[in-house]
Amino acid sequence: MRFLPLLACVLIAVIGAGCGGGRSTVAPTPAADGAAPAGTLYDRVMAAKTLRVGVKADTPPFGMRRGEAWTGFDLDIAHAVARQLGVDIELVAVTSRDRDDQLVAGTVDIVIASYTITRFREREVDFTIPYFADGQALLVPVDSPVGSYLDLAGKRVGTVKGSTSSFYLKQVAPDAKPQVVADFDALIAGLRAGTVDAITSDRLILLGLTRLAPDREKFRLAGDPFTVEPYGIALPQDQSRLRDALNAALMAIWEDGTWKTIADTWFGPGATYAGDVSFTMQLVPK
Repeated sequence: MRFLPLLACVLIAVIGAGCGGGRSTVAPTPAADGAAPAGTLYDRVMAAKTLRVGVKADTPPFGMRRGEAWTGFDLDIAHAVARQLGVDIELVAVTSRDRDDQLVAGTVDIVIASYTITRFREREVDFTIPYFADGQALLVPVDSPVGSYLDLAGKRVGTVKGSTSSFYLKQVAPDAKPQVVADFDALIAGLRAGTVDAITSDRLILLGLTRLAPDREKFRLAGDPFTVEPYGIALPQDQSRLRDALNAALMAIWEDGTWKTIADTWFGPGATYAGDVSFTMQLVPK
């Protein structure tokens, strides 16, 4: 894996625009009596010693479920964060289209699900500092004439409902023909069946959808990523104590090497989903 400074600079700009001004990202300060403010989500999580985490089940390499077994980069991050908080986790399956609803409805406490931080999403939910970043890309049949997003005029392009992919596709390729599907299984199925000419999502997700497939040689990435997608942990709005605790946990696993160990496991040399990962976490001085 490579960790490049350029993306770190880009992320700082995205963080400044996407996370809202004036937010604290330092470790939480206890109340005067040592107790959390009554009624906060942080208080309820710590009292129950359980954190309900929304994760994806259909998005390799970030979240996958095979029977009762959950695995993925986001799953490992969730467990590492929970250890820092001193709580257990309860996993709840979410999708790109329903993760906002589940968070707002209170069926989960937080969401760790390749969730890109955007100002639009922050109208309904809150985010931690980014814990990862990727970029939107294209996957096409190996014999496709499409070389990049510049070649998408008139092409049918599959995207997943509730993702940022449809929005950015309209920005970079306004003459493309978006085909919105329910989930990632339907996304790759459409490309296999030829009902779309290309599919778009984050680069590592596209690689994950084909990496273990017997027909993976039939597909290729077209061009370089054309967005920056900073992933944050999402939580309900107005829960600053929990957000600050999550930020502190993320910074702790970065500083003690846990984050790198997890990233190497999933994306390092020899890993099933090996690939260049360019990310530096934004840290606040102690």
